[in-house]
Amino acid sequence: MHNNNTIELLNIWLSLTKLQSNINDELEHALQENYSLSLNEFLVLYFLSQTEEKKLRLQHLQEMVGLSQSALSRLVVRMEAKSCGALQRHICEDDRRGIYTSMTDFGEKKF
Repeated sequence: MHNNNTIELLNIWLSLTKLQSNINDELEHALQENYSLSLNEFLVLYFLSQTEEKKLRLQHLQEMVGLSQSALSRLVVRMEAKSCGALQRHICEDDRRGIYTSMTDFGEKKF
């Protein structure tokens, strides 16, 4: 049987989860309305902007954003498309399996 302390901690955790979800929803709405960016697109641009060369390996970016490999790949492809043009894909010279993406000048302006 659950004691009162466990139930109280569970209620606090659920409240924090709901609060975080509400903040994410509001941020997503504001980004979409003002900049035509999803929250995940913003996070990709943010993490890239924090690097010296404005580029990251896709696998590292996937961990930072918290998306599955396929979801991040689809997101990056959309952001690389001619209709957006915020990112550019690169193959690692040292390790052909390594794929990087970097911000374009347009991506930096959009960010």
